Amino acid sequence: MTALLAEEVTASTGLNASKLSERNPVRWFERVEYFVVVLLSLIAAALHARLAANVGGLWRDETNSINLATLPTFAELWRLLDYDSFPVLYFAVLRVWAGIFGAGNDEALRALGLLIGLGVLGALWANARAFGSRLPILSLALVGLNPMIVRYGDSNRAYGLGILLILLTLRSFWRLVEQPVRPAGKRIAFAAIFAVLSVQCLYYNSVLLLAIAAGAVAVAFRARAWRTISIILGIGALAAASLLPYVPIIIRTREWTFLVSHPATFSWLWTRAGEVMGAPDPLLIWLWVALVLLGLGWVGTVVVRSFWQGSSVRLPAPVLFAAVTLVVGFVAYSLFLRALNYYTRPWYYITLFAFLACALDAVFGAWPLRASPAWRALRPLVALVLLSFTVPMSWNELLTRHTNVDLVAAQIEAVSRPGDVVLVPRWECAITFRRYYHGKADVITIPPIEDHRVHRYDLVLKQMKTPDADQPVLDRMEKVLRSGHRVFFADTLPFETSIAPLPNLFPPYQDAHGGWHRAQYISVWKQQAGRFLRAHATGVTRIPVTLPPGSEVQKFERLDPGVVEGWQ
Repeated sequence: MTALLAEEVTASTGLNASKLSERNPVRWFERVEYFVVVLLSLIAAALHARLAANVGGLWRDETNSINLATLPTFAELWRLLDYDSFPVLYFAVLRVWAGIFGAGNDEALRALGLLIGLGVLGALWANARAFGSRLPILSLALVGLNPMIVRYGDSNRAYGLGILLILLTLRSFWRLVEQPVRPAGKRIAFAAIFAVLSVQCLYYNSVLLLAIAAGAVAVAFRARAWRTISIILGIGALAAASLLPYVPIIIRTREWTFLVSHPATFSWLWTRAGEVMGAPDPLLIWLWVALVLLGLGWVGTVVVRSFWQGSSVRLPAPVLFAAVTLVVGFVAYSLFLRALNYYTRPWYYITLFAFLACALDAVFGAWPLRASPAWRALRPLVALVLLSFTVPMSWNELLTRHTNVDLVAAQIEAVSRPGDVVLVPRWECAITFRRYYHGKADVITIPPIEDHRVHRYDLVLKQMKTPDADQPVLDRMEKVLRSGHRVFFADTLPFETSIAPLPNLFPPYQDAHGGWHRAQYISVWKQQAGRFLRAHATGVTRIPVTLPPGSEVQKFERLDPGVVEGWQ
């Protein structure tokens, strides 16, 4: 029909088809979209490269990952899997990578994060083409320019690979129901493989897999494809069964997880999620909210008109799939974090928002251009707005290092001698400190822990149940100072002058309602160490730590070292 119309216009006006095409506003709009998405891709890739070049050494969670992945045997890795937050897949990948390039090669480890981050950008492209929205304009703007997603997705943790796998799972399930009545065997196999891999990378990918399955079932139900629905449910059951080996691990960790628990109300979760949505500017929280409300409001309007008013406009299958996935994913993920009851950090949310951004791209972009020009125009408009004011902020933010412990360790190593001792007041930071410190002084922590390869919360709990658990640390520091050696401290100690009594420490206990109670052990132990050194040491000196020009350090692992000496 279009060809016949073009021939008629050509015959009557003398214009050839190529000139008509050049004057076609649809073609011009598509060129604008293509220009915007190419610009987005280049800038997003540059942000990933900037992070890899400037983020510095591994911080404690990353060191925990590499230490766990490179244990001598896989059996030992599995035994210590209790002390990290992920299933085994990412550690297996990291083990292979470290086996090739070396566990101590920070540059190679950063390169792995960079490759995974670029892989996520590629997955956004693949998903946009699969859903019919052609170009990932909205998802690239929301994901590729977000410094939180770049920073923690590219870290040596499972988050980036988990994002990559769940996005590929989203695509594979859509391809499974794209022709719902008779899905091809290859598509069934890919959906099953990516579903299992995604939950083997991140536990909460199982929640997003539930959302993906709900979206796929919605499409198959509308097509009355009952066999396809049974296939979807079977794949979900297979993925769930693959997590059964982790049940004993989850049960064991309940013995100490109260140490990291927090009353995670929904308002608390929303505030923490805002740190990701509002990166690099808090105003972007309202952009996310507006996009979700607009997208779902539009979808709801089409559905209501179709059912109640007999409208001929039908919701496209990819839009139905994405809308159901978006709603179920957000609700289920929120309930999961509420049940988890942890003190969540930004990295807990980056998978969710990368997932939601991809779904939003399909909701707005999977309509025929002529049927919804205003809605399609929204995607490049949002992208241009984000490009215009967020890029400089994200560019500067990605100069921030994860940690300065590698620099602190180098400074102390340069001046410490045999017979000295290094006190790491934050015991969890000793994981990183031991990676980078190769000096002659012994390293001790508050409380004294014998295993600093991974986060041994069980050993911390054991010390909480031990009377005067910090006394061996005080005795060791006294011995060192009396002998004329020095005590280096890798972070600030409270050298207070107050003589007010410290709070009493009582063993952790569980009340009748199942709630755990504990005293402020770490704070009191640090105060005791600070008072001890202030009372007996004759000199305290801060050790300056020089950062690269323009660089800052995240608060999660920013240490302020010093040294004490003398005895009185």
